[in-house]
Amino acid sequence: MAKKIMIICGSPRENGNTLTICNWVSSGATEAGAAVELIRADQISLKERGCVACMGCQSSDKFACVIKDDISSVTARFPEQEVLVFASPVYFMGFSAQIKCIIDRMYSLFKITRDGKGITHPLQYTRFALIATAAGSYDHGLNLLEDNMKAISSFFGKEYSTLLVPHAPVKVGSIITDTELLEKSLAFGRELAS
Repeated sequence: MAKKIMIICGSPRENGNTLTICNWVSSGATEAGAAVELIRADQISLKERGCVACMGCQSSDKFACVIKDDISSVTARFPEQEVLVFASPVYFMGFSAQIKCIIDRMYSLFKITRDGKGITHPLQYTRFALIATAAGSYDHGLNLLEDNMKAISSFFGKEYSTLLVPHAPVKVGSIITDTELLEKSLAFGRELAS
């Protein structure tokens, strides 16, 4: 059976660096036999602008957000994935708002144990990955996105992989000529599928 991989692209730019790399990674994973779903976070309809800290998810026995919109539908399918990839450009030292909205709603995917010392979650068979692009160097935001992904993965007790792209071109579409990055992205996709 094909490994299920969901890639959530948090870039709002058509033909931008992050989306281009997501497509390359998807191709590499698909060629290696994985079933890949690429979701554009900028095209998801929202009822709220993000998590509203209502704590409804923690009051329920379900691992689900109580806000009924497309993000709830997407996060509900996270436990079905063997690899969950978050992809984002660095926007002012952090994740883009489009991807952060989804990450914040992941709060619904855990419950604190009764003794308050642990958590339970439905992501037993899911590992995480990060694709991040930046116009600057590693120390100008990529490091912070990687730290954030490491913290999220650690919270769920999961492994994670990264494909970090510093010094990405600012001009939309110009990354398409970077054959070295293309090969690196295809290899990352194949690694995720293995």
